[in-house]
Amino acid sequence: MAPLLVLVIVILASGCDGRSRKASARLREEVHQLKEELEMSRHQVSELEAKLSEVAHESGGNTVTLLNVPRVAEIELSRLSSVRRESAADGLITLDLHVTAIDGRGRPIQLTGSLEAVARFMPVDAESIELGRVSLSPAEIRDAWRAGVLGASYQVEIPLRPAPLSGEYSGIHVSARFTDAHTGVDHDATVEVRVPSQLEE
Repeated sequence: MAPLLVLVIVILASGCDGRSRKASARLREEVHQLKEELEMSRHQVSELEAKLSEVAHESGGNTVTLLNVPRVAEIELSRLSSVRRESAADGLITLDLHVTAIDGRGRPIQLTGSLEAVARFMPVDAESIELGRVSLSPAEIRDAWRAGVLGASYQVEIPLRPAPLSGEYSGIHVSARFTDAHTGVDHDATVEVRVPSQLEE
């Protein structure tokens, strides 16, 4: 009798464990879906705010038309951005920053406006060190557009101070602010760019 009781308990326990795993998997899937929906909603809200700002600056404009014109909801700085050495002789170093943008539906969109990007080293126990800064006009942003295997982006070149990149300096914090020429809305983004121990020439 006792062995039979133990067997029943084991079977019931294994059944409960299987149901628990299925329930956990379903909950994880639902959480992932909710996160995606939340991200999409955030982009949509950002785009609507940009459109409202545009409407506020327009007089006598067609609101329906304006609300259906795609606008920048968010800019993104690619983790594929990289650092390269221009010349071993003069020590010039450049950070190639790749910038992309999406509209309120998460689709790629072109940039029209100005951009400022700053590269910094940010030690834990000291003040940040600015390594380089660049500002691009609307015309310069347009010229920075590049098409690649992984899609189109805007390549922003930031000349860097070479000295701080030696030794313990293995990463660069980059922040960028894009000001939309259509709406006047600012969009900010950041990325950490790894610096290889041996920079390619």
